[in-house]
Amino acid sequence: MMIAAPWYLLSIGIVLVIVGVILGALFGVGRLPGPGIDPRLSDAEIAKRLRSQSSLGVPGLIFYAGLLCMFVSAGWRLLRFFH
Repeated sequence: MMIAAPWYLLSIGIVLVIVGVILGALFGVGRLPGPGIDPRLSDAEIAKRLRSQSSLGVPGLIFYAGLLCMFVSAGWRLLRFFH
């Protein structure tokens, strides 16, 4: 069981990355909800818009969890190889 664990972790990571990308495409992650920053806006309004757009969201978390699984899997296999 422990011999195959890094490969299972890698496959879980790949699935999570794909699900995160699909969810990000479906829910429009990365698109601005309204007009961008205009030179006529006050500094407080610009700061408010930047704070509201800086949240990661569920698709981003799923994507990064998948990347973490893939990196842990690669590190685990390298550690076993050199140990």
